[in-house]
Amino acid sequence: MSEILPPVDADGEDPQAFVAKVRSRVRDQTAVEADVARIVERVRKGGDKALKELTSEFDRAKIRGIRVEESEIRSAVETVDPKLLDALRYSLNRIGKTQGQLLRRLSYSYVSDGFVVRTEVRPLESVGCYIPGGRAAYASSVLMTAGVAKMSGVGRVVVCSPPTSEGKVSPAILAAAIICGVDEVYRVGGAQSIAAMAYGTESVKKVQKIVGPGGLYASVAKRLVSRDVPIDFFAGPTELVVVGDESTNAKAAAWDLVGQAEHGEETFCAFITWDKKMAEKVRAEVGRLARGVERREFVQGALGRGFTAVCKDEREAADLINAIAPEHLEILARDARGFAQNIDNAGLVLLGEYAPCAASDYCVGTDHVIPTDGYAKLRSGLSVLDFVRLNWTVEGTKSGLKAVLPSLESLAMAEGLPNHFRSVESRFKR
Repeated sequence: MSEILPPVDADGEDPQAFVAKVRSRVRDQTAVEADVARIVERVRKGGDKALKELTSEFDRAKIRGIRVEESEIRSAVETVDPKLLDALRYSLNRIGKTQGQLLRRLSYSYVSDGFVVRTEVRPLESVGCYIPGGRAAYASSVLMTAGVAKMSGVGRVVVCSPPTSEGKVSPAILAAAIICGVDEVYRVGGAQSIAAMAYGTESVKKVQKIVGPGGLYASVAKRLVSRDVPIDFFAGPTELVVVGDESTNAKAAAWDLVGQAEHGEETFCAFITWDKKMAEKVRAEVGRLARGVERREFVQGALGRGFTAVCKDEREAADLINAIAPEHLEILARDARGFAQNIDNAGLVLLGEYAPCAASDYCVGTDHVIPTDGYAKLRSGLSVLDFVRLNWTVEGTKSGLKAVLPSLESLAMAEGLPNHFRSVESRFKR
């Protein structure tokens, strides 16, 4: 077993240089780009035949029909534990409360000096949702993608997920798809499914936009097809940075890191502190847990590529976190709210011992599809905003338009566009 969360020296080092160094420990996107490009091109040229061949190669599954038929979905769902169905509905309801608050605020109107400005929400026509599989069945990701799409009013919502070696999609994923009102489910995953949703095949009609988390191949494929089809953002593999001080519950911090690490060896995990003793406590606790947990090959692999950083002080720790711009940031320091005031770049900030990452992944009401690989510097996590567009309308009055004429004239003339002004002025000349 490799060293768990090995210590790295962050004191005095340039944050950007430090981030480049520690991210390279986890994954190298450029190493797979050529492979992903070849997969995408195979699907564009070969359609369904290529999808079946690639599914055989990567998932070791022989599939006949690419689409999961309604009868198969219903049959599979009958095998799902009723408690899981209740949990899926509970989580979707929590998500609906959060996203519904945002959706309701997007439609509004206001009156301003003789003009009425209105905005109305219009959903996209179709969206494709990638749902990871293989190492685990991410039914919750169906809620966070397809569920939010349907809440937003998207007419056609498609789900693609890798099959098991028997060619089946996880019954839990199919159950979530039914609960969310998904229109189509396909038993394909990885880069090949992204290509299918982007460009279409005989069985898969292309979509307007692609969203969802995924492993390295799926994430790189999303970036490649984004030249032709809009995507949400680079979302995966997952990331968790825990920051703590002398008051931190080392056991809680360790368990949260272990919990996130079980996603796979590509998971980005780190503990950052300005207290050397706490760094040692957390590392020791993580090392102890990693030896005996389930899925320990993934846990140990991810934590071996992670790191522990002891900074000079809180300010240096905050600068380092802002440079990393992690997907998830847990603040387990005494003054969690105060420390959070220094954080500008994080996909989701979790404050205190009772807001763990795993809770946000499932049933708090926040969405767990969040930018990774530093993209949290540029945008926030998935929401209804990703599935709608805003239609603006303006209604004016004669007095309102006349009142803006002087400013309009100055702006139009300064830009060398006099006929912009003349077109408005003409309404007041006979």
